[in-house]
Amino acid sequence: MKSTRSRLKETAFSLFAAYGYESTTMSQIANAIGIKKPTLYSYYESKEELFLSVFAEVAEEYRQYMEQILEEAQQMESTKDQLYHIFQRYITYFAQNPELSAFWNRILIFPPASLKDKLFTQISNLEASLYEKVAEIIRAGLDRGDLRHSVVLDTLFTFYCFREGLLLAILLNPDLEPRKIEVVWENIWYGIGNHGGIENEK
Repeated sequence: MKSTRSRLKETAFSLFAAYGYESTTMSQIANAIGIKKPTLYSYYESKEELFLSVFAEVAEEYRQYMEQILEEAQQMESTKDQLYHIFQRYITYFAQNPELSAFWNRILIFPPASLKDKLFTQISNLEASLYEKVAEIIRAGLDRGDLRHSVVLDTLFTFYCFREGLLLAILLNPDLEPRKIEVVWENIWYGIGNHGGIENEK
């Protein structure tokens, strides 16, 4: 059986994802799990402490997942396969868990005012190392001539923009055909890949 603390965090996660930090109360969390509010405070001194604990766990799971798919990508030979693996697995991770996506979107789009700076600093630190590893793949692809000549960060920015855009489309339309990921990727690759020695001046 799950511990009361684990059940508390799971319940709080669902409520924060559904209603956001500021619209979720400790009373709602206590009622949802079937305990009295004072009991909840014996585990977490404040809603802020509970939220940050939930966030830390979600962020760590995301970091571990991304580290795993980046490691898998680095074992692949072609730049196209490497970037597609990262692209596809990231989208699948969030598309298959709308509640997780809702939790992250509330933080990124409607962050709690009192925690915004702290959260964004942690997210920035988390993403920095992940961005650099994708940038290394892009840099190596440019060196091998797999990618059209461009500024590394410009290609990286393009990659992330298309990835987030497709993910949003899938979240808004869950019935979208899975093959759309591959279709969109092929169009992206046509733009960033080096086809017949095409170059893009800086």
